[in-house]
Amino acid sequence: MLDVRPVFSTPANGHPGLAHAQQEKPKLPLHVLSTSEQPIIRFIGHIDKTINTRYFAPWIERLKLWISQGKTPFLFVHTADNRESPEMARHLYHALQQHIALPELEPFADEKQSQLF
Repeated sequence: MLDVRPVFSTPANGHPGLAHAQQEKPKLPLHVLSTSEQPIIRFIGHIDKTINTRYFAPWIERLKLWISQGKTPFLFVHTADNRESPEMARHLYHALQQHIALPELEPFADEKQSQLF
């Protein structure tokens, strides 16, 4: 499932990253239909975090349903330039965590120190 609603929710208004994302992503209607035990969602976020939160809210109920059905959904989060993607992923995970018991997130690759030996 490709959710591009956030990225197309406003004009780019001169923001180069948002303009590029809007040119690069297909503007397609969202179809929420899980045909497997591992539904995959690509959530293409906006540069405005409040817009992302608003568009993610309906996903919380859908993800809760799928998890209660024993499914393992995968959520891939993108932003206009992907610099904010890890922060948005963590924010959305914590939003879902307030509605359903989920384990704590492990540190992302760039958040943990590599071991030399």
